[in-house]
Amino acid sequence: MCGIFGYIGNKSFDIKKATDVIEHRGPDAEGFLQYLPELNKINKEHLIISDRLKVAFGFRRLAIIDLHKHANQPFSEETNDYHITFNGEIYNYIELRNELKQLGYKFLTDSDTEVLLNAYIHWGTSCFSKLNGMWALAILDVKNQKVVFSRDRFGIKPFFYHINEVGEVYWASEIKQLFEVGVKKKINENVIKDFIDINVVDSTKETFFDGIFHLPAGSFTEIDFNDVTNLKINESRYWELEVQDEFLDINYSDAKKKFRELFLNSVSLRMRSDVTVGSCLSGGLDSSSIVASVAHQFENPIQTFTSRFDIKKFDESEYVHLLANEFDTVKTKFCELTEDLFVSEIDKVLYHQDEPFGSMSILAQWEVMKLAKKNGAIVLLDGQGGDELLAGYRKFYAFYLKEKLTNFELHKFFPALFRLLVNKEMNFFDFKQIGRYLGVKPTSINYYSKKGKQLKSNSTIGFSASNTLRGRSKLDVERYSFPPLLRFEDRNSMAFSIETRVPFMDYRLVEFLYSISSDYKIKKGYTKAVLRDGLEGILPRAIQKRKSKLGFSTPQEVWMTGKLKPLFKDYFAKMKNPYFDKKNIYESFNAYPENRVSSDFFFRIYCFDKWYQKHFN
Repeated sequence: MCGIFGYIGNKSFDIKKATDVIEHRGPDAEGFLQYLPELNKINKEHLIISDRLKVAFGFRRLAIIDLHKHANQPFSEETNDYHITFNGEIYNYIELRNELKQLGYKFLTDSDTEVLLNAYIHWGTSCFSKLNGMWALAILDVKNQKVVFSRDRFGIKPFFYHINEVGEVYWASEIKQLFEVGVKKKINENVIKDFIDINVVDSTKETFFDGIFHLPAGSFTEIDFNDVTNLKINESRYWELEVQDEFLDINYSDAKKKFRELFLNSVSLRMRSDVTVGSCLSGGLDSSSIVASVAHQFENPIQTFTSRFDIKKFDESEYVHLLANEFDTVKTKFCELTEDLFVSEIDKVLYHQDEPFGSMSILAQWEVMKLAKKNGAIVLLDGQGGDELLAGYRKFYAFYLKEKLTNFELHKFFPALFRLLVNKEMNFFDFKQIGRYLGVKPTSINYYSKKGKQLKSNSTIGFSASNTLRGRSKLDVERYSFPPLLRFEDRNSMAFSIETRVPFMDYRLVEFLYSISSDYKIKKGYTKAVLRDGLEGILPRAIQKRKSKLGFSTPQEVWMTGKLKPLFKDYFAKMKNPYFDKKNIYESFNAYPENRVSSDFFFRIYCFDKWYQKHFN
């Protein structure tokens, strides 16, 4: 896990400015490389002084695999025809290395970076389909006079780029890097309304900054500089989420076995590291499945890190203790987000996130990463992705019912509906929780100013978004859930120089779960059925049969009606934002919670304005 920066153009500046600002992503080493195509010269300086076209790389390293300096980046192969900066991990690098050795390649390091570069040299851009991992990379291909960008299938690792009016290309791991080298800040109004109204962020290539984009997940871009006066840029996809025919008609018994095989292998691959691997542990089904699978396969102790709260409604520590009692190798550590910590940490979190976020749960995750750092963790496993793939959110039950009704499968619809009606633990009919997915606006007050009323919405997340559970799952994977969750996790973990790995996002497991019947995900009133049954004998039974779900839940509503209410009230009274009607927002918050407006709505306005003031006032 590391941080990258790059530039193609004629400007002179110091690359180090763009890498120093992300030292937190890579505290172990730094490196630089410049290539001047017209002179066919390479140097490893960070100060660019030539007015000729050049390709420049900057890098910060967090050493995980092969800790020696010979694995530092930018990494170059012996002929100096190929160079790479790479943020991430290739989990199947050992298998690829052996395959490449049989093809005649020799290796100077034990790093996955060298494997990745040789894979590109041998297979070209087809190599990306062979990788199992997470990555954001740039390859300088001197032999073919081009630069190649690539990002992993789900966008686990960040890659931002900007192309200015004269055709200069910048790219970076974090948006803040671009501002260090002269990219101008301009707000992107296309994304504001979706965030404020329905908490949608990162759902397209666009960011909150105009002209700064995400490289799409599952894609690669080639920039041809054979003609230094006319760069040619071509974006292609190497992967799409599609149904795999081999799993369409699989029976449930075989599906359970296949899930167990794929999941255990995914966890095992993500334990490959030359530093100690720990895990986040909420006590929920997904993170518990990961930790239990580690304990099942490995004898070494594993440290786990959990956010807990004094208010029982928001606390899952009893399930964490249950898991630790089941496995002697599970060693638990706990932290707690408080109102005082929220006040002291919110600006730090906003700085590292670079863009607004929708609830205090991001700060609970921040505290977990802080705890892990204090205890010496460098690599953590985490359960992101399980809910979207296994129908874990309560909204998926609604889409399951819709699918059965639409397909006239009434013999499945009515039993499933009955089980939902009698299931009090799932709390399905909490209107505040499901209103967002039914397309209900968070409040009826007129909270936009005249300028704000001109903002446009670009997203559809309501009940009409899909007729099937599979379709809804795909929307979450590609647009509405994976992208923001991965952004929050990457920035929070890297702020503390920690690499996080997500076993549920092994592409083989994702393709399998996307392809199987929805009846294998929701079964007899239980969500995630194929996981629960597939890990029989590994998961403690009390966790296996659990129906309630919290995740990184926080007492946000309790705090905003209690100790933090004066803070928010004072903030809204003084707020000066061109997109909001301050008076209506202030009056509405005064009437909260009696007016039944969601605390999330007020938090989004607060967070957006703090971000806006930081960057544009």
